[in-house]
Amino acid sequence: MRKTGIPLRALFLALVVALVPMVTLAASTGQGNALANVGKVSKGITVTLSPSSRTVDQGQSASYSVSASSIGGFTGQVTFAVVGLPTGAAAQWQPSSVLLSSGSTAQATLTVTTSPATPAGRSDFTLKATSGTTQASVQAQLHVLEVKRNFAVSGSVDGMLAPGVSRALDLQISNPGNKSIAVTNLSVAISQVVRTPTAVAANLPCTTADYKLIQYSGQYPLTVVPGTRSLSALGDSEALWPRIQMLDTAQLQDGCKGATLKLTYSGTGQAN
Repeated sequence: MRKTGIPLRALFLALVVALVPMVTLAASTGQGNALANVGKVSKGITVTLSPSSRTVDQGQSASYSVSASSIGGFTGQVTFAVVGLPTGAAAQWQPSSVLLSSGSTAQATLTVTTSPATPAGRSDFTLKATSGTTQASVQAQLHVLEVKRNFAVSGSVDGMLAPGVSRALDLQISNPGNKSIAVTNLSVAISQVVRTPTAVAANLPCTTADYKLIQYSGQYPLTVVPGTRSLSALGDSEALWPRIQMLDTAQLQDGCKGATLKLTYSGTGQAN
């Protein structure tokens, strides 16, 4: 029995020794395959933008540098696009597309042009680079600053007002600066009705309720060069000018005879 047991133990140990190298070899082979898979890069493109944020005045332009790169041996024509620009802003590319060879990088310039009507504030937009079904994108920001210019508006009623009669105001816009401005939001209001001494003595009423204002109905913005320009000089027809109408009411309106209307004007002027 002793002679039989010794050879069995020797055989078991030999099997263990023989199996260890096999297990080690299998682990090594598995690790090699994993490393090979990690090192494999899919074909595609990457796109970067510099700087990632720009600040610009309303009506002005901002430029970004764009880089498109080939990865994984990608080759092809790449075109650019922008999504999410604010109202009144437009994108221009130079060049509009680039040709990538394997491992190469190409440069382009993105210029974003705003208008005087572009809302002030921060806008997040997306730049996209596309070649067939291959696409890459990057986020960017545009900070638009509101720029206002000082200007003056004046006007007067040409002719007498009477019940049921309206008169147009050919507004005068004065730009004291040395650059043109874009004018919007013109408005006229009656701040006071000054009755004649006779109407006051007779206690005859006349108030702003006896009048109706029709505001300017032309197209904005109005481009006003340095100096003073009237609505007619800017090419607007009289039908577009603001108007004041004296209402024809059932109430006695003798207090409005000879009355003087004091008008106030407002508007927004932005850098052009």
